[in-house]
Amino acid sequence: MTQAELHAFLTTNFDLVIDPLERGSARTYFLSTVVWRPSTTTRILHVQYGADAHVSHIKRCVSSDNNNSVFVRLPIGWQDLRQIVADEIAQHVKPLLR
Repeated sequence: MTQAELHAFLTTNFDLVIDPLERGSARTYFLSTVVWRPSTTTRILHVQYGADAHVSHIKRCVSSDNNNSVFVRLPIGWQDLRQIVADEIAQHVKPLLR
């Protein structure tokens, strides 16, 4: 899975956005707007890429906490990834609805 393929998948299917100021071999995907503040963050996924522009790690931001990081097991199919991203978004939205 390449950076371009994953970016198109996340932005097209889930309307996720990236911080245009973020540089380097990683991208953080946010729900609707970019909010970095811990108490109100909209982070959904943090993706790292190898030198060949292929995905090397996908961190689930909502499922992770200060002590534990939850990563997507790679390689993964598009359908399975779709469910994981939907679950992360649902977990993010749930506290907002209370």
